[in-house]
Amino acid sequence: MNTGISRRTMIKGMAAMGGAAGLAMMAGCSSGSGKGEGASSSSAIYSGVAKGMRGDVTAYVSFDGKEITEILVDAPDDSPVIKDAAIESVVERVIAQQSIEVDAVSGATMTSMGILGAVTDALESAGADIKAFKKGSDAPTKAERETESCDILVIGSGMAGMSAAMQVALHSDKKVIVLEKQAYPGGSTRVCGGGIWTVGGLANEIIGQDSTKEEYISFMQGRSGAAELNTDLMGNIYDISGEAFSDLFNWGLPVSLNSWNLGHPDSKLPCIDSTANINCDWETGNSGLADFLAKIAAANGVDVRLNSKVTDLVVEDGSIVGANVEDLESTYRIDAKKTIIATGGFTRNADLVAKYAPDYTSAFPFTGSGGTGDGHVMAEKLGAPIIGSGMMGLSGINPSLGYYGPIGGAVWAAQMTVNAEGERFMDKKFYGDTLALLVEQTNSCGYGIYDASNEIVDRLEAGVEAGVVAKYDNLDDLASGQGIDADALKKQAESADIKSAPFYCIQRKPLFIGSIPGIKVDEHCRVVNESGEEIGNLYAAGEVMYANVFDGTYPASGSGVGTSCYTGAISARDALAALA
Repeated sequence: MNTGISRRTMIKGMAAMGGAAGLAMMAGCSSGSGKGEGASSSSAIYSGVAKGMRGDVTAYVSFDGKEITEILVDAPDDSPVIKDAAIESVVERVIAQQSIEVDAVSGATMTSMGILGAVTDALESAGADIKAFKKGSDAPTKAERETESCDILVIGSGMAGMSAAMQVALHSDKKVIVLEKQAYPGGSTRVCGGGIWTVGGLANEIIGQDSTKEEYISFMQGRSGAAELNTDLMGNIYDISGEAFSDLFNWGLPVSLNSWNLGHPDSKLPCIDSTANINCDWETGNSGLADFLAKIAAANGVDVRLNSKVTDLVVEDGSIVGANVEDLESTYRIDAKKTIIATGGFTRNADLVAKYAPDYTSAFPFTGSGGTGDGHVMAEKLGAPIIGSGMMGLSGINPSLGYYGPIGGAVWAAQMTVNAEGERFMDKKFYGDTLALLVEQTNSCGYGIYDASNEIVDRLEAGVEAGVVAKYDNLDDLASGQGIDADALKKQAESADIKSAPFYCIQRKPLFIGSIPGIKVDEHCRVVNESGEEIGNLYAAGEVMYANVFDGTYPASGSGVGTSCYTGAISARDALAALA
């Protein structure tokens, strides 16, 4: 049972099971509930708990001895938009099918499994015959429906895909369809910080900070080492940046021109801060940026289809003429005059990480769950080269907490960070370079050290209770417990004035915020083959093609969102010009 349930949650749980009057009392405050047609006043209430994405999921189950008649779910720690998709679908299907083996919701797997686990726990408390509720997958036999058509087909609903779609809506009357394989839009945009760099526009005049085209290209090349970047494409990115940013800003992009920073201390690229970031909504997946993109797309008549996975591209005479699609109930084909791949990265595909970034297999993903490299695989099948190296990332606690929130965010407050040899190796390093540093260390790990004088001691204590922060009476015990050279640790602690017991340690592990290797494109984001020839009607935008414009490491804050926005716009503009 969950001993940490708030009074409000308990009231909701009891009210949900108290008949019509109780349901009326709880109206407007339910975390998620479902009620079967056969709900009976003789049903008894049982509760169960299981682990969700970020915390416990509690299910209150009304059970009459034979059937589940009603369920209320409370998952206070899981991402709001993501958990809502899971609760709505899973609860309805569990009750309708009287089964605890319904399929998880795409993009909300851990919350879905948490709900099913909590319902199972409740049924076990009720003494139910669990076998009777194990009915296997509920995946339906999918019907084949008629072929559809559009002018421009966009695969993926993150920043790149939505930017492309909105450019089509803004500048033409062409029909555009956006396909998103998950149950909610946004991709990794939903879990990013939301900052975006912009150059050459009115916003730059307002804030008093800009970069020339040459400075932008020089900076990105400097951060990318010897990699051969597509400078013609970078020039086009620079040229469209100001206008594309203004389009989004005028639509209501959740950023503030009063809050910005240089994305990297060596650059002149201003990164405009996200107001969603400032409000911390993005820390739980309740992304102002992703939700803004979805809202504006809908307002402009863009057809965004969720739970719609592209199984393969349709090729005729070497050109792309559409895609085969699978949704929850059917399979069908969409004929398209132009197709834009905006499927994001491959941080969630271990095989592709091993193939294209083998030095980073010890890192874990802290990205949208849909980042499985679908676009990369599509390109490989077409003979398009995947170029580039390295990954985007930094440090965090684990795949659930990452570097967000009261506990995960504690990684930023370490008084020093050492490796197993007791050496400080992250001092004065740009945060985007820490991923590569961490994977090079013994155990692919750094150790954040804190003492009792640290201003976030209360958060550290919460981490101790959660089992992700270690607490010690002295530095010798800390060194022994963590496997750090004790003499070196104490020497570094003395230099950092770390002396007040108790002492705390967080293992800072390498995590991904994005991938870099991507599909090779030309200056208009058209996908090319090994010979450099255009693959007809096909574009790639966003994370799926990052290596064309930066390589090796995360170059600067705002690079992901900015590059995705502007390459999405470039691909859409070129597609429209070709269709004119």
